[in-house]
Amino acid sequence: MHYITLAAAALLATPMTAGEITSYYADLDAADMRNSGGAVLRDMGAVLQQDRANVHRFGITQEGDEIDAVFADRDMRAQIPALYANGPKVDGLAGWIARGQSIRVFVSICGTKSRPDYMIVNFGDGALAYTCD
Repeated sequence: MHYITLAAAALLATPMTAGEITSYYADLDAADMRNSGGAVLRDMGAVLQQDRANVHRFGITQEGDEIDAVFADRDMRAQIPALYANGPKVDGLAGWIARGQSIRVFVSICGTKSRPDYMIVNFGDGALAYTCD
């Protein structure tokens, strides 16, 4: 019995590393760079949030958009700017959005179990600058 308690304590003391909860491709274009009120968005976190609202709430998709299992819920979509801010940034990627240019991205949602802690946004060309581990 004592060994079981020690084993459980060791597991609880072991830091959990973030893993990938899910990932998806998204084509970010003009439809994603305006909010629902029509205001122009040039911040990557805001554009990612609008993209997921377009996909899940409004049914607006581009050819490369994939459905994700996390952001169908409005409250989860509201976390996207913070999740993006908490993750590593790929050089040059945000510049595309700041200039209003369309781009395909690969988004990884990272966290422990089903709780997202941050997101990573890579260029959608298959070369991953960052991963969840």
